[in-house]
Amino acid sequence: MTLSDTPWAGLEAGKVDTRRVNASGRWSFFWGVMPKTDPVLLLKMTALPTPLPRLPKLRSLETGFMTLPGGPSHYIRLRDPAQVEIFETLCRDVVASAEKAEAEALTRAIGRTFRWHHLLRGGRLDRLSDEEQKGLIGELAILDRLIDLVGAKGALSSWTGPAGAPKDFELHGHCIEVKARRIAAQPWVQISNEFRLEDVPDHRLWLAVIAVDKVEDPFGETLTEIVAQVGERILALNQGLMLEWEMTLADAGFHEEDDYSDRRWVRAAAQWHVVSAGFPRLAAPVPNGVSNVKYALSLQAASAFLVESTEVEHQIAEGHPHV
Repeated sequence: MTLSDTPWAGLEAGKVDTRRVNASGRWSFFWGVMPKTDPVLLLKMTALPTPLPRLPKLRSLETGFMTLPGGPSHYIRLRDPAQVEIFETLCRDVVASAEKAEAEALTRAIGRTFRWHHLLRGGRLDRLSDEEQKGLIGELAILDRLIDLVGAKGALSSWTGPAGAPKDFELHGHCIEVKARRIAAQPWVQISNEFRLEDVPDHRLWLAVIAVDKVEDPFGETLTEIVAQVGERILALNQGLMLEWEMTLADAGFHEEDDYSDRRWVRAAAQWHVVSAGFPRLAAPVPNGVSNVKYALSLQAASAFLVESTEVEHQIAEGHPHV
């Protein structure tokens, strides 16, 4: 692999050789070459975080921590020589994002790498569509309420949908599927696959339907404002959740630099349904040879399963550790 015309040009192979990315930068980022001539981006730190944070797993890349003569470092290492150009773009993007942070460069660096994780596993870097914004707003509304019921850590840990789990929220003894719809829309919601309303052993399954509508300025709020409000609540209660919060947002496709100022939204209180025997649904197992079943669920047919929000919240909070 040739590294000429790249930031790694001239660095010595066979050992970890480094060159500072930006001499005037706030943080200690370095270009480096590891054994086997693999190019790396290093963030040198005074100490390793405890506990070590979850790191993204990217095809052709390795992320981790190691201790060098100058101290501990977080690294991103390229293993595929053919990808050096996009790797340089990734590295510069990680550094630029971290430089904007007043503190916690590691958090920003890892969070930004998760953004690339989202892109390289089939996501994209452009902003969320209106439908995706609406869906995220619905999930954030439930997350915001769960903070009151089970605490910031319990609520954020339960938000599993962005990571690709079959349910939007998974709590102790409860799972929640969230659907957002326009207030004036036909009384149907779209279910994306047969696993969304599938029973989970020893768990009560809830369907939360939230009306979310676009409005004109100065009414309502932008997606960015809604995200900021929920994030401020979480971090005010537990600053240590910053990395998990940013990684979950990255998995959800939200990035703070995207401009959402042209869309403002209002949302109503959630309508809760208990998904139990007789609920109108298609759930696994489906007939052999059939998969990825998408269908429209009639809210009128599901109305017999409506439950007061106070009852749902009592059941979720009961016996759940508030941390």
